[in-house]
Amino acid sequence: MKSSRVFFRYLAFSVEILLLWVLQSTPKLMPEFFGAKPFLLLAAALSFSVCCEVSPSVILGAVCGVLADISSGGTVGFFSVAVTLVCFAQATLLDIYINRNFLSCSVLSIGSTAAVIFIYFLLFRLFAGMPDCGALFFGRYLPRAAYTALTFFPLYLLNSFVARKLS
Repeated sequence: MKSSRVFFRYLAFSVEILLLWVLQSTPKLMPEFFGAKPFLLLAAALSFSVCCEVSPSVILGAVCGVLADISSGGTVGFFSVAVTLVCFAQATLLDIYINRNFLSCSVLSIGSTAAVIFIYFLLFRLFAGMPDCGALFFGRYLPRAAYTALTFFPLYLLNSFVARKLS
């Protein structure tokens, strides 16, 4: 009986990933906050790493990263590696060093979201020599990081409910 519940938990997570990918990839479907859309797959991957053990969270993070790379249209491979590494680090920290509670998971996920988005900005905008990077950072990337961090909370509540009921 337990194995069927685990199957349905990961089936629910897979359906959620596909729905969020469609929601994130479809133009004009998601409301924008200061001209920026949230990175829903990153928020979902981080919520999976809070609710699952290390191995499943790394696999789910890699799937979210690959789908983000497919829909980004430019930097193939960055999000796959970054989201997978962040999910591994977060799940490992939560398993070994940090107690799993709402506050610690939220702080860790907000920091992880900021790290992925800011490293993307540094590598592909600032170091690439784009003009007027300060305005781009404050006008697009900072609101995107904040919006993504806000979307983590409902996804965390949903995924923790699913993981608790189907464990």
